[in-house]
Amino acid sequence: MPFPIYGQRPTVLLTNDDGPPSVSSPNIFTFSKALQAAGFDVKVVVPTGQMSWVGKAYRIKETITLSYFYPIGPDGLQGETCDVSRPLKEGETAEWILLSGTPATCANIGLHHIYPGQIDLVISGPNHGRNSSTAFTLSSGTIGATLSAALSVPIPGPPGHPSSPSLHETHIPCIAVSYGPILGSAATHHTTPKTLALANDAAVEACQRLWGDWGREPEGGLVQVYSINVPLDEDVLAKDKRRFCWTTIRRNTYGSLFRSVDFRAEPQHHHELSSEQDAGPGATSEHHPALSDSETRALTPSHGPRAFRFAPDLTPITLAGPDSLPEGTDAWACAKGFVSITPIRAEYAGMREGGCGFASDGEGFITPGQFWAA
Repeated sequence: MPFPIYGQRPTVLLTNDDGPPSVSSPNIFTFSKALQAAGFDVKVVVPTGQMSWVGKAYRIKETITLSYFYPIGPDGLQGETCDVSRPLKEGETAEWILLSGTPATCANIGLHHIYPGQIDLVISGPNHGRNSSTAFTLSSGTIGATLSAALSVPIPGPPGHPSSPSLHETHIPCIAVSYGPILGSAATHHTTPKTLALANDAAVEACQRLWGDWGREPEGGLVQVYSINVPLDEDVLAKDKRRFCWTTIRRNTYGSLFRSVDFRAEPQHHHELSSEQDAGPGATSEHHPALSDSETRALTPSHGPRAFRFAPDLTPITLAGPDSLPEGTDAWACAKGFVSITPIRAEYAGMREGGCGFASDGEGFITPGQFWAA
C-alpha cells in the first residue's frame, strides 16, 4: 500500500549507530546518495560518534547537544562542523545533524524537534556489521533507532499549518539496514567500492519495494519495522543473482561479553576502543577468549577494584554455517548469501496463546487473560 506523503517526494529520516562517515562508519554517505538517486529526499540525523551495542537506550540525565556537519568528497570523510546552521558552500551537497546522543535519541529528536511534519519514512543504517539473530538484534543501536521511531508516534504534523494534519498518529514506517559478510565465510569486514555500491543498490531496491507495498501483521495492523541484512559479496549481489528472502529472527545467545584486564596497567589500557567496539554486533571480530579463574586472579590486585574490558568472542555466532542454522531465519539467510527481510514488532514478545505457563501444566496451554488456578 502506498503511503501519503508530506511533499512532492517521500522524505527519509536517515540515522545510524556508527555516526558520521569514518573508518567505522563507511556506509552511510554513499547510501544516502543512493537513496537520493532513487527519488527520496534525505534528512540525516546521526550520533556524533560510534554508538554500537547500545540497543534502544537513552541517556536520560545528559543534555543532548546539536551540531551541523557538511560532508564533502566521494566518501564524506571530509567536511566542516558548525554550531549553527549556514548556507551550503561550493562542493557541499547536504547539511547533516549530529547529536550527542544515542541512535534512539536521534530518531525521536529528529522526528519531533528537528523535522516535525516532514518525515515519511525512517531508515537506520546501513550498519557496519549484520544484525541477524536475537543476540545481535537486541544489542543493535541500528535496530534500536527504528524501534525508538516506531514508538515515537503520535508525531505532530507540519508546524504552523493546522490544516495539514499529522500523517503519523499511530504508525510511521521504519526500516533497519545492515551490511555484513556471509555467515560462515572467512571474508574480512573490509569491502571494495564495487561491493559497497552493489550492497547499496540491493538495500535501496528492498527499501523501495517495502515502501511501495508495506505489509500488515496477522492482526491487521501495519508492520512497524523491517530489518534488512545485506551480504557483502559481489557474486550474490549482482542484479541477476541477488535474492530477497522473508525471515524470522533466529534465537541464540552470546555468552560472556567481557574479559578481565590487568588493573595495574596504564590507564589508557582500560579506555581504548577494541576492534569489536568499532563496529556493530555482527561485524567480523577478533577472538579474545575469556580468561580462566586462575588468570583472572593473577591479573586482579589482592586489594582494590577489579577491571573488565568489552571483548566478546562472537566466533560461534559469526562463523556458523547454513547447515547448523534453522531454515527461514535471518541467520540462515545470511549464511546462504540471501538478502534477509525480517518484519519486527517494537516489543519484547511474550508467549502468545498456546504457550505453556508452568511445566506442570503439560499439554494444558495457557490463554491470555487466564487466571492461575487456586
